[in-house]
Amino acid sequence: MEKTLKVYIYKEGEKPIFHQPEAVMKGIYASEGWFMMQMKSSKRFITKKPKQAHLFYIPYSSKLLKATLFPNSYNRESVVPYLKSYIDMISRRYNFWNRTGGADHFLVACHDWVSHVSLSND
Repeated sequence: MEKTLKVYIYKEGEKPIFHQPEAVMKGIYASEGWFMMQMKSSKRFITKKPKQAHLFYIPYSSKLLKATLFPNSYNRESVVPYLKSYIDMISRRYNFWNRTGGADHFLVACHDWVSHVSLSND
C-alpha cells in the first residue's frame, strides 16, 4: 500500500486556519503543524490530481481556527459553523466528498472538541 497510496490536499481555505503549519510548530498543538508540513512536502504520497487520490487531506488547524476567530472563547460550538461551511463548499465544488460521504477525507486536529464536530453535509 505504501507504494501506491496517494493523497490529495485541498487547495481551498484561507490562511492561517488552512495551509499554515508554521504557526503551530511548537507547544502542545505542534502535531497539527508537523503533520501538515510533512504531508505538503511528501513527494511519495501526494498527488495533484484528485482523481488519482485514495484519500483527501483537509489542511486545517483547529488551534488556528480558535485563535483566529474566537481567541477569548472556550465554547466549541462557536467554531462548528466555520468548519461546516468549509465542508459544504468542498462538497459543492468537488464530487469526491459526495461519493463516499466524506469517508475518505481526513484532517488532523489536536483540540478535544474536534471529535464532537459532525462534518457530514446533510
